Amino acid sequence: MADDIDRPRRRGIWLAVIVGIVVGVAGIAVTNRMVHWSGSNDFCSTACHSMQWVAEAYKRGPHHATPSGVVAGCADCHIPYHSGEPGAFEYVSMLFYKAKAGTRDAFAEMRGVIDTKQKWEKARPAYSAEVKEWMASNGSLTCRGCHDLGRMGGAKAQPALIEMHAGLAKAGPVKCLDCHEGVGHQYEEAKK
Repeated sequence: MADDIDRPRRRGIWLAVIVGIVVGVAGIAVTNRMVHWSGSNDFCSTACHSMQWVAEAYKRGPHHATPSGVVAGCADCHIPYHSGEPGAFEYVSMLFYKAKAGTRDAFAEMRGVIDTKQKWEKARPAYSAEVKEWMASNGSLTCRGCHDLGRMGGAKAQPALIEMHAGLAKAGPVKCLDCHEGVGHQYEEAKK
């Protein structure tokens, strides 16, 4: 008799476990899809009106049209771990960073701080300095996500450049923007 009473309880527990697993897997899949969608160039250049000027400058820069055909997108440079292989804790850290950065930009847009090209140009030096400081503080993590000295071989390798960069990396904290400032965006249009 007691076994008959426990049977519905066990079924309920198993059903709850199965539903929990399905909901958990679906939640992870949706979150992962949203992370990739919200890190795409299309999202970055169209979801926020003020980023259209940044996107134009990016398209004129060397990360958009590289000689190798590899394109570094917005999130590869501006979101930690996006260009690398994040572990579980790094992935969660990346989600919080994206949420914070996106919220800040959305509020700046809504407050009218960067909603016109003229206002964006006025705010750009402060934003650029902030990005440069952020990259210096994390040892140019996003640069190194793509530019791995160990993988910079190949037919077009320039040993002197690889050797110079390897020496800089050994010397201390990596600050790529000290030498490569403006590499991501060319705000001035080329003269025809």
